[in-house]
Amino acid sequence: MQDKVLKLIDDLDTPFYLTGGTALSRCYLNHRYSDDLDLFVNDKPHFLKIIDSILINLNKKFKVNVIIRSKSYASLMINDILKVDFVNDVSFRYGKLEKKVIYSKVDNLENILSNKLSALISRDETKDVVDILMISKKIKVNWKKIFSDVNSKAVGIFPIDVSRRLIDFPVEMIDLIKWTDCIKYNVKSFKTDIGLLCDSILKIT
Repeated sequence: MQDKVLKLIDDLDTPFYLTGGTALSRCYLNHRYSDDLDLFVNDKPHFLKIIDSILINLNKKFKVNVIIRSKSYASLMINDILKVDFVNDVSFRYGKLEKKVIYSKVDNLENILSNKLSALISRDETKDVVDILMISKKIKVNWKKIFSDVNSKAVGIFPIDVSRRLIDFPVEMIDLIKWTDCIKYNVKSFKTDIGLLCDSILKIT
């Protein structure tokens, strides 16, 4: 279902790019299953017109329920199984988009990471902690640059606060994650890796 919806939207040549957990797992890490699609643009004045065009075409092939439709956010449920969120985000976005097999415009790892750090402060979701850790294991992160990028989007997000959230995370919650077969994580090793991650983040303070 994800592939069919992404192909339809991709064929419309809209400015939306794929980001979030599905982009992260299917295009970069293959670490967990993500059920939703997150499609973003950055400060587009004709956001709703683009959404309406997408809706017209989605309705030709799927059963579409519009959950929310506002000037900066739209949420759809497709065939009662696939949630698709469209976001008109702030103007700043770090780095370039990448072309992948499943979609021609996919967010880069650094920008996904900066969004995940912002999300970590504003909500309690196991997937954010998991994704932050897994990205940090995939690439060498310039934490000073990443926190500068984060604060270009949402002011007031600091290394000490992020580290505290990570350290306080109840690691047994990782059992709720739908891991792929190639990832084997237990509570002890996850806790150890979180500690190492926090050490690297706090080195910039």
